[in-house]
Amino acid sequence: MSGALMPGPMLAVTIKESLEQGWPAGFFITTGHAAAEIALLCLFALGLGTVIKVQWVTAVVGIIGGLVLFIMGLDMLMGAIRNRVGLDLNGGDKPTGQVTAKSIGRAVGAGVIVSAANPYWIIWWLTIGVMYVAEALKYGWLGLGFFYTGHILADYVWYVLIAVITATGKKFLTAAIYKWILVGCGALMMILALYFSLQGMRAII
Repeated sequence: MSGALMPGPMLAVTIKESLEQGWPAGFFITTGHAAAEIALLCLFALGLGTVIKVQWVTAVVGIIGGLVLFIMGLDMLMGAIRNRVGLDLNGGDKPTGQVTAKSIGRAVGAGVIVSAANPYWIIWWLTIGVMYVAEALKYGWLGLGFFYTGHILADYVWYVLIAVITATGKKFLTAAIYKWILVGCGALMMILALYFSLQGMRAII
């Protein structure tokens, strides 16, 4: 959820498209995002399969990745507490258009493009994502499948919820609730950071 909840290009394009074609836009945009992620995930898995068995690689990935994760978690936590991160949903009662093959293609394409062009997404996968893939690969392709399923379900739940809220104009999610969700996710990221760092140190020992 830490990656899904952070405001960015995906959130912006989800709000825009859901205003134009209704809540299904959230599903189609996330599908495009999922396609980009599964391609990247397969590349990581194919390259990491042989490398991850090397002890020093596990140590470096764990410690550096843990440090990056801790910084991101702290930034998310402090951003929420200091109200630097907000959620702006201006759906109102604006009319939405019909879902067509063209609009579906546009939404899926937007999901792919905003993912690949998002620096936060790339940094997340090159640091935190690598750690998760490494952990998942300990259980083979089945473990990787479970990791990916849980990871992408977080995106689907969040962005479809945003699309529904935006398209209907109903404010189910308040700024206060969103703030405490980010606080919780930030704290969880910091805990995970300590876990990965300890795993790296154990590899060194």
